[in-house]
Amino acid sequence: MQYSDTVLLLESNSHVHFRTNPQGKNIVALVQAWFLNLEREIAEAEQAARHAAKEADRKAAEAHRAKLAVSLAKLKRDAGKT
Repeated sequence: MQYSDTVLLLESNSHVHFRTNPQGKNIVALVQAWFLNLEREIAEAEQAARHAAKEADRKAAEAHRAKLAVSLAKLKRDAGKT
């Protein structure tokens, strides 16, 4: 779940991630994949804004992209990636 200032990751499984050495190293890969997916979604929103026929649609796509970009920047900053 993504909120304006928080992202909640919840996974229900067998805890296989903690059988790795070091424990939990797969979690880093999952988070990195999540970042890549968010960046892809931002790029798609940019493309939608460029191709929107109506001004309202363009503004909505730009607002969505901006919101995603802010969230990604905060997540990366909090994770020490910037």
